[in-house]
Amino acid sequence: MKNIYTILALFITMSLSAQELPSRIGLKAGYPNGLGLNAEYVTPYLKGKLAPNVEASVYPIPESIFTQRRGTITYLQGGFNYYFFKPGDGLYSNLSYGYLKGKGEGDNIRAEKPNANGEYLKGTGYLDESNHSLNFKVGNKFGNKYYFKPELGYAFNKLEKDHAIDVRFADGSSETQYESIPGVFTKGILVGFGAGIAF
Repeated sequence: MKNIYTILALFITMSLSAQELPSRIGLKAGYPNGLGLNAEYVTPYLKGKLAPNVEASVYPIPESIFTQRRGTITYLQGGFNYYFFKPGDGLYSNLSYGYLKGKGEGDNIRAEKPNANGEYLKGTGYLDESNHSLNFKVGNKFGNKYYFKPELGYAFNKLEKDHAIDVRFADGSSETQYESIPGVFTKGILVGFGAGIAF
């Protein structure tokens, strides 16, 4: 019976040492997450090197005098960090699932073709698109209680260059138009910088 207690005590000690300040929460900026929250928990598994993490951001695109467009971009990500050399610290890799959703509308969008009277109507355009991706990243955690983490990675399901806009006109007609995303955003490159506190 003593052997069981000894083994149990040893396991608890190892778990606690592996989980020194195991909970982390902070802010993260980059692409595609924009600016959002990041949370991570270092488990005792794989000698304290396995850490599930999540990210979430929701940010509005306000209407301006230049664009007359408005909307919301949402990004969610969940996955695991694996620390190569130290429990919960230093160089790590990340495997995760990402979900990016864009929803918005814009005014005074001109029709691409004239109507029966030869007029080019103007209507309201609606965007509602999402992207699911498997992501691989590498990063480095610096610091202990207060930390920062730069990351660089790749999304295997890249954004499409063109996205569809459903344009609806006052006479009840509609058409689908396509707008292009700048190429730098459709390469699958992921970049991020996080900072936070561990406890």
